[in-house]
Amino acid sequence: MSGWWTIISTETPEQLADMTKINKDAFLATWEAGLFGADWIAQLCTQGKATQLSSNGFPNRYTASADVIAPLLQVGIAEAQDGEFPQDTLTGWPGTITVHPERIAACQAGQLLSIEVWDQS
Repeated sequence: MSGWWTIISTETPEQLADMTKINKDAFLATWEAGLFGADWIAQLCTQGKATQLSSNGFPNRYTASADVIAPLLQVGIAEAQDGEFPQDTLTGWPGTITVHPERIAACQAGQLLSIEVWDQS
């Protein structure tokens, strides 16, 4: 499968990096998406709304404020359309999407979130 697996968490990038101690209760959303499924976070970086910490694909790590990420998650993660990226809509494959609305709603304005995007190729 060519695509991406995304995890958005309230844990710090350092906490997520220790795979033996990951707290899945801190996950706000996870999903798998196709070839263009990481375009949304690249777009946020270009706009200065997210910061990329690593870029080797195993994983790509980012941080962004809950003010930026929570509204996108609340809008919903749309079905992927190969070759087409909806401007402000995240993309994912049906059946691979997990969203925790109550955790998203509990985020504080300005809270820094961690985003990991794993290369699935």
